[in-house]
Amino acid sequence: MNTTAIAYPSIRPLFSAREISDGWLNQLKPFWQKMQSGVLTSADNLQLRYYYHLVPNAQNAIVISSGRMEMALKYAELCFELTQAGYSVFLLDHRGQGLSQRELSNPHKGYVANFELYQQDFAQFVQQIVLPSQHQRHIALGHSMGCAILASYLQQPHPFQAAILASPMFGIYTGLVPTGIATTITRTFSALNRAFSKTPWYFLAQGNYQEKAFRHNPLTSCQQRYQWVLQRYQEQPQSQLGGVTSVWIDAAIVAMNQIQQDAAKWHTPTLLLQAGADKVVSNNAQNAWYQQLPSAVLHQKVILAMAKHEIFIEQDHIRQKAITAINTFLAQLPSIR
Repeated sequence: MNTTAIAYPSIRPLFSAREISDGWLNQLKPFWQKMQSGVLTSADNLQLRYYYHLVPNAQNAIVISSGRMEMALKYAELCFELTQAGYSVFLLDHRGQGLSQRELSNPHKGYVANFELYQQDFAQFVQQIVLPSQHQRHIALGHSMGCAILASYLQQPHPFQAAILASPMFGIYTGLVPTGIATTITRTFSALNRAFSKTPWYFLAQGNYQEKAFRHNPLTSCQQRYQWVLQRYQEQPQSQLGGVTSVWIDAAIVAMNQIQQDAAKWHTPTLLLQAGADKVVSNNAQNAWYQQLPSAVLHQKVILAMAKHEIFIEQDHIRQKAITAINTFLAQLPSIR
């Protein structure tokens, strides 16, 4: 093993917020249309859509694990920046979202029976699609729910040299309601669902996909990128996803509890990007997890003070800080050949 520090290619933002609409038409859309894509059949026979772009002679691959509700196309800007820097990129639409198969008759319902299914899908994607491309090094990059999927997957033997976790869903933001009370309410509602119906109910205040005005959104303070994302969902309505079901919430709670319990066994170099103004996931839960990581494992936390939940579609100065943090982190990784 060669532990000499290596220079991972430096990533840089390529569009300002005011340029994103023109950038989509002139560069991002043509780039995305050239992305390779395919369908992976999961172990339980679901059809899962995936995408990748191979950079000639690239030694490094970045595998993106997206958040809940997200479609791969939402990452077009970030993928373009990564490939322009010299990284190959791979993305999987998680089961039940994007262009992957939905399991319920109402395709808008956010549903999974168990988060282990997400992890199994991701492991299959890595084994069958990512690794055959024969890159020397692999970096896992997750957002929100995608980080919860990665956190469990990375506790097993895996081929990744490091993980970048943006706004990880290690706990749900509950505002002024104590977490214990919120969990009790959630579990009670789920028990009622199981008792009275075989059909997963939407959780309280959840429903089918509906566009939210920018001023009401908890995801980003960048209006241009927010509108850009809404336009992509208008163009690709089959990727639209609504709120979560009681079953999904139950599965998420189990997964997040296990992530906290396993934190002390973590063994992957990790960068945690925390959105300081996040009101979707719990920063307290992220901090609790981070504090348990073994001191021998490289781990860094960067707080983006003004960022809302969606760091990679935030305002320019926030994206710049996040990408700078990623470059700084990657430069510290040892070379494993």
